[in-house]
Amino acid sequence: MQKPAFCRAENRFVAEGVKLCLDAAGSGLAMETVYYTYKAEKRWPQLLELPCEQLRISEPVAEKLSGQKTPQGVFAVCRMPEFGLAEADPAGRYIALEDVQDPANVGAVLRSAAAFGFSGAILTPGCADPFGQKVLRASMGAVFKLPVFETADLAGELRRLGAQGAQTLAAALRGAQDLREIRRSGGGLALAVGNEGNGLSAEVIAACSAVVRIPIRAMESLNAAVAASVLMWELGGRRDG
Repeated sequence: MQKPAFCRAENRFVAEGVKLCLDAAGSGLAMETVYYTYKAEKRWPQLLELPCEQLRISEPVAEKLSGQKTPQGVFAVCRMPEFGLAEADPAGRYIALEDVQDPANVGAVLRSAAAFGFSGAILTPGCADPFGQKVLRASMGAVFKLPVFETADLAGELRRLGAQGAQTLAAALRGAQDLREIRRSGGGLALAVGNEGNGLSAEVIAACSAVVRIPIRAMESLNAAVAASVLMWELGGRRDG
């Protein structure tokens, strides 16, 4: 299993499983080394075509490296893509996550953002590592296709995008407008979503131009990934959005 701190220090991450490895290569990421067992080599001969160093490993080693109960025996060491928030286009569409700690939720949000044609995702340091194994699996490799920006000052970035013409919306309950009442400005969009336990911080909410809530029945709230996906689809994912 990869250690997040070590991976960050080395600016590398490990993709496990043939689909993630092939997706990483197909997305143009810098792949340095691919490791596979004899069984994996015979089952997926396309691994031999990957343009990087290739090393065969034993089944016991694959089991040690794997974070899954039934490993496929395929691993790739890749360079992390680097994106600076200065590159974020204020005319683009972004999903911003504040301290969403569940890897499954972060992965699901990234998958929806890529599927709905969003320009990128903005994550705070309190979010699950977008290049961690659980997020990679939950995102189905979406992180290879979607720029992921990280910031310790989400409120400041939202204010900056808003000053440049983007519509900035915070998902919350208090003082919120019904989602059906929100009208898109036609320019850029930044949607901010917090974790299930605490929601968004007061500072992030104050940095947005409006607060939006999803009209629901029976339940008090939605899972963070579900809420983010509904908002992305309704406000940015529709063809006429």
